[in-house]
Amino acid sequence: MATYLTALRERAATGVTVISSAELAAAAGVNPLLLRKDLSYVGGHGVRGVGYQVHKLIATVAMALNSDSAQVVALAGVGSLGRALLAHTGRDPRFSLGALFDDDPGLLGARLSADGPVIAPLHEIGGTGDDGEPFDIGVIATRDDLAQDVCDAFAKAGVQQILNVTPVSLTAQEGVSIRQIDLALELQLLSFAAAGKR
Repeated sequence: MATYLTALRERAATGVTVISSAELAAAAGVNPLLLRKDLSYVGGHGVRGVGYQVHKLIATVAMALNSDSAQVVALAGVGSLGRALLAHTGRDPRFSLGALFDDDPGLLGARLSADGPVIAPLHEIGGTGDDGEPFDIGVIATRDDLAQDVCDAFAKAGVQQILNVTPVSLTAQEGVSIRQIDLALELQLLSFAAAGKR
């Protein structure tokens, strides 16, 4: 659903108002039959031979994903990878940066932008930012040896959705969902696929 929503928002930004299931399926990289079935579960119904009203479908899918309001994100690890993640998602209205944490004394107390949060020590990870907003998502981009402790701190603070971009396999507490992105593994998979095509 998140992939469909992203594809729909990209089309809406270019002025597309109606999209066929075949076009949306191609943009999302799925079979049109699967797409129609998925959308029917959330109440997204198109008109046969016409397609889907893009803005109406965006609202329907966003409501199903509970993504009609910005998700507050806390980032642990403000090094090169953490900053790259911020640069990639920083202008996305679906996410707002609630807090930054790091263990580098040279970064503590600084801000990455004039209106951004102050970088706090890792041991101060809590469930809310300076403004009292609770975090919806915790992102871990720390050194490998700190990743599990940071995961535990987020979980203890009540953060139930964690994105881990370290190569460390984390142990989740009950009720906590961890999404693992191992960039080195992804590169290896692409390398393997490329070698198979030679």
